[in-house]
Order: sequence, then structure tokens, then C-alpha cells
Amino acid sequence: MSAEKPKEKNAELSQAALVESEQLMGKSLVCLKRLLCQLLQKDVSAEGLQRIYKHLEPFITSARPHERLRSIDVSVAVLEFFLEKLQLPSDCDVSQFFNLPSILARFGPRCSDDSLPVRQFAVQGIKATLKTATIYEGQPKAQKDEIIEALDILKERSLAQEPNALFAVVNDISKVLAKKVPAAQLSEFVFILLDGLIDPDSQSSSGTCVVLNSLMRQRGGELSSEVEKFVKSVHERLGRIVIPQTRTGTLRSLRTFSGHHLIAVMTSLLEFPVPYDREIVDSWQTLAGDKQLTRHMFEHMLDLLTNSLPYKERAERGAAPIFLPMPVPMASICALTEVFRTEDTEEVVQSMFHRLFSAIILRIGCATVIKKAEKAKVPTSDPARDAVMCLRELLVRAELTDVVNGMDEAFAFQMLETFDFPQGITILARLLCASAPSYVGQVVASLTSSLSSLYEQHRVVTCSFFSELINQKCLGDLTLVEMQMNSLLGRLIDQSHIVRMLCIRGLGNVSELGSDQVHKYSTTILSAMMSGMDDRDDPMDLITLESMSGLSKIISQIEEGHVRAILINIALRIRPCFEKPKPEVRAAAFVLFGKLSKFGDGPSRAPFLEQIHNNFISLLLHMNEDDHNVVVACKEALREVGPLLESESVNKMFQKHLVPDGHLHYGEFMNDLSRLLIADFNDKISFYAMGCVTFFKSMWPSIKANAALFVGFLLGNLPKERRKQMSKEHICGALIMLLRDPSPDVRVAAASASSLLHEF
Repeated sequence: MSAEKPKEKNAELSQAALVESEQLMGKSLVCLKRLLCQLLQKDVSAEGLQRIYKHLEPFITSARPHERLRSIDVSVAVLEFFLEKLQLPSDCDVSQFFNLPSILARFGPRCSDDSLPVRQFAVQGIKATLKTATIYEGQPKAQKDEIIEALDILKERSLAQEPNALFAVVNDISKVLAKKVPAAQLSEFVFILLDGLIDPDSQSSSGTCVVLNSLMRQRGGELSSEVEKFVKSVHERLGRIVIPQTRTGTLRSLRTFSGHHLIAVMTSLLEFPVPYDREIVDSWQTLAGDKQLTRHMFEHMLDLLTNSLPYKERAERGAAPIFLPMPVPMASICALTEVFRTEDTEEVVQSMFHRLFSAIILRIGCATVIKKAEKAKVPTSDPARDAVMCLRELLVRAELTDVVNGMDEAFAFQMLETFDFPQGITILARLLCASAPSYVGQVVASLTSSLSSLYEQHRVVTCSFFSELINQKCLGDLTLVEMQMNSLLGRLIDQSHIVRMLCIRGLGNVSELGSDQVHKYSTTILSAMMSGMDDRDDPMDLITLESMSGLSKIISQIEEGHVRAILINIALRIRPCFEKPKPEVRAAAFVLFGKLSKFGDGPSRAPFLEQIHNNFISLLLHMNEDDHNVVVACKEALREVGPLLESESVNKMFQKHLVPDGHLHYGEFMNDLSRLLIADFNDKISFYAMGCVTFFKSMWPSIKANAALFVGFLLGNLPKERRKQMSKEHICGALIMLLRDPSPDVRVAAASASSLLHEF
């Protein structure tokens, strides 16, 4: 018991000391109020008030509750004394009360302070300040203002501790402020109020959001000249807000403000650098949460993408021009991506899908040629990757999951980021037809004008899309088919060889529409294919390849009468393609030649048989080259022309041994074939042999070796009585030259061929 008595005594002394301290502090505050009021008495003006208030203001937003309480208590006493003593001339103006914005902006957040006395003093101070403003406006002191007097009721209601009730009080106070803040001082009030968003008291920062949102709803339209500053200020505060509720409220205030100045707010947001930081991303997504704003946002961004330069072209001395990114389309694409990630946009996205989809794929085309930033010190955006991501998010928001999955499986999104983007667009068109046919017609209508765009990439994208639509039969819409065909025919004279190639591809895809449509358009299509094969500005033989592929598909569905006039012309046109460096071109040429055999058994039999003999050696030699597709094409072509050779034994040999994917012992086959040719085509042997000699200068060692071996078989199996018909000196001289060829395979083949000529 004796040990407990000192503790109790110490506690009593501490409690007594605390009470005494509080009493002293209370007396000190009373003295401070009197002192400040006496100082103000010497200069009862806005300037005199400011000299005192500026020392109290920092403590009003202090993180320490007792400092906030004491400072706002003293401030209210000073304000009420100022109101009581204020005498103004008749020509005064409220703008002379320049303290008003700062006082109201500091007191506003305190109306929701965690401390009940602070809330009470804040409402009391706002009433005194607004009452003072009415005197500056010329009203008598005795005149009552119902709105201002209603603050007494709100002061009583601020005693509530329940969050919803307190929110209602602050909301009503914000309405009073929105009505009473003079227009000339509104801007200053707003920008000081923004500091309340980072108030150390969480309830006060949330209360600031309530005041700000109400103010933006009722008075935001008056801040048209301050949009850029407001957006930047909000962005800066968002980066410092740590309370989630305050952050959400701030973003909603920005959205409310955007209801008055949407385009200006969007313009300000678009000026921030990409990739966007978290604050700008959240801003875009919050704006998109309002369906009434979303459609206008999409309209504006579509306008920007359509009318802004996609890139800046910079000429390089002695080199191809460089395409540099332009900020507006890059920022617009990044903004759209974030907007699409907002679930609330689904309905608007679906209603505007065709326009959004068209604009984005056109942007993808241009983005693939833009030079990417190298060794940047800060994060930079990849224009192509950003545009492709935007497309992905659009498809997701439009609930086209099958399209997204199909693109992923085909790695088509990756294609869209490279110069192979036309293939990616082709896959995209195919998937869209399969999964969302209702959008196709609208997309076509949106893209059609891009066929005459100044930008090659726009025309490439559009032609890629249209070409695949024809391949997909335009979903059975024959009117759409005809429109697509006419569109592609009109671009066959395009300056871009890629565009011309895609047009040829699309016209070739008419073969998928059925025989009736093929017959209907056969003359037009055949003419286009022939002009494509004559295209001289075809550096990579892309147009030639598509022309031959298209012809192969078309001629399989038309009658001999449609092609009779140009059959031999086609055969002559494709012959140079047998020796093209690109294996795809060689394969397509051999396939096409085989398909032409369909017309070789009618009125065109004799001239086509001559073409078979002219190309016979090329077919046989390329049947043993390095590219598998060419080998298969040659085997198929020989099987197709076999029945036209008028040699049952040769045809039988082709049908039996030239299995497309089967293994062929080339040497034995050619040796046996040479005997059959000597027996059935005696008058052609010299022609064949000289044809082989021409291939001794081929660019491919395998072809030179095949030619040497075949000429050895032809001459070695030739009966003695027929050897005089051959130009032995020329052939043997050419073989001797091959013995010095750099390729060992060629030298071996030449030596083997020479060994077969020992009886010559």
C-alpha cells in the first residue's frame, strides 16, 4: 500500500498540472485575440486584416489538431471583430476584399475536420467572411442574407459524427460557397482550395473534394480561361494524394469540370507526355465513366486521328526519308487505350465500333514506318506497339473475344507492329467476318474513303482488308462484292507497288465466290492479272506472284473460251518466272503452267503443246532443286501436262513416279525418262539437249548439275545412227567448261555426264 500512494500522488499532480496548463493556454488565447483585435483596430481594412491573417493561415492547415483549433479560433475572433468595426465608403467594391478567396479556401476543408470544435469555428468563420463580402458589395450590415444566415443551421448540423450526415453538411456548405463566391475571385478561390486535397486530415481532404465537385458543377463553366492551369494543378495534387477516397473524389471533380469544357480538358490531358503516368491514366478512365461524355470524347479523338498528321517526314541526304512521330495522334491512341479499359464504355464502343476500328487500323499502318526513339533517357512510347495495344483493348471492350484469341494464336498482333502488317490486317479481317459479321458493312463504309488517302499506309491497310473480305465472300452480300471489286480495280494504277499487289490479290480472291461470279467478272479479272504480270515497277516480284496465284485460282473455274485468246500469251509471260530468284515466284509459275493444261486439249491444243516442249526442260530440272515447294509444283505440273504430250509411256511414268510428297531418285528417273523421250520424241532431242546447255549458266549449282546430268543421259542413250543430229562440239565444250565450276556438285555432275559420252 505504501508503494501505491506515491504513484497516486504523482498522477494527481500531473492531472492538476494539465488543468493548470489548459487554463493558462485559454487565458493566453484570450489575450492573443485582444491583442490582434487591437492591432486590427488601427487599420480596419483588407490590408490590415491580411497583415494578421497571413501569420495565422499556415497553422489552419497544420497536421497537429491543437494548432488547427487554436489558429482557427483566433482567426474567427479576428474576422468577427473586422466585420463589427468595418466601415466602407459607398463606392467600395468586393474585389477590394482580396482576402476572401484565401480565407474561404482555407476554412472550407475545416468544415469536415476530424475535430468537432474546428468544424464549428470553420462554419462560423465562413459566415463572418461572407457577411463581410456583402458589406463590400454595398449591403447594410443590418440586412440579412437568408443563404448566409442558413449557415447557423449548418453549424448545428456539423455536430454530427456520422460520416453520411457530415457529408451532407459539407455538401450544403459547398452550395453556399458556390453561390456566394464573387465571379472575379472564383478562380483564385478554386486554386487555393486545391491545396485542401492534400490536407493532413483525411476527413478534411475528402471534404475538399465535396466542395470542389459542387463548385465545378455549379460554377465550372466560368473557368473557361483556366482549363489548362486547372488540369495541371489537379494532376500535380493527384501525385501527392495518399488517401484513396480523396483521390477518387478529386478525379470525379475533374470529370464534373469536363462537363463544361470537355474539349479543352482533353486537349490539356493530351499534352502530357506518353507513356502516361498513373494520374493521367486515372483521369482518362474517370472521364470515360460518364457515358454522356464518352461519345463526345470518341468523336473528338476520331477527329484528331483523322485530321492530324500521322508523322513528320524528314529527308535524309542519300538515304530514304525518316518518319518521325507526331504528338497528337500518339497521345490520342494512348488515351483511347485507357478509355477502352473502362467497363462503362462498352455500350458506346459497340455503337461506334466501325469508326473506332477503322481509325485505329489506319493508325497502325502509319505507325509501322515511324522511327522509334533510341537510347532515350526517359521512358518513350513505341507508336506501333501503342496502336496495336489500342486495337486489342477495343476488341476486348467490344466483347470480340474470339477475334482476340484468333489474333493471338496466329501471332497477328505481332505482325501488326512490323512491316508485315498487311498480313496481320488480312487475318484480322478474316476473324472479324467470322465473329462479328454485323460490323463488316459499316467498317467497309468507314474505310472506303481511305483508298484515295495521301498516305500509302492507309491505302495498304484498306486494300488488305478489302482483299480478304472478297476472300470471305463478303458474307454473301453480292452488292458489297461488286463495290469491293470496283474499289480495288480503281487502285491498280496506284503509285505503291504494295497497294497494286493487294488489289491483284483481292481480285484473285473472286475465285472463292463461286463459278457464277467468276464467269461474270472473268474478263475483268483476267485483264487485271495480265496487267499485273506486265508491271515493271515490281522490285520483289510481289505483283507477279499475286497475278500468277490469282490466275491459277481463276482459270480452274472458267471455260476454254474465256481464255483462248490469251492462253499462249499467259504461257509466254510466265516463262521468265521459272528462273526468278524468289522460290515463291518459281513455284507459282510452275503451278500456273500446270493449271493451263486444262485448256490444252481443245482448239488451243497445238500451240499449247509447243509451249509444253519449250518449258519441258525447265520443269524437269527444277524438279530437283533446293526449294521443296518448287519441287512439288514441278511434279504437279508435269503430271498435269503429261496427258497432252501424246506419249502414253511418258505420261504413265509421270503419273506413277511424280508423287508430290514422295521420294524420287532423280538420277534414275531422268535416265529412264531420257530413253522414253528418245523413243517418242526423236525430233526434239537436239532441242532438249540445247535447252539443257542454256542452263549451264544458271545461278543455282543444283540446276547446272541437273542440266549436265540430263544432257549426259540424252546423249549417252542416243542410238549411234542419231548422234550426227547433235551439235557434239558445242555440248562437249560446254560440259568441259562446267568441269571448272566453283561448285563441286556441278563438277561431279559434269564429269559423270562426260563419262556417258565415251562412245561419241
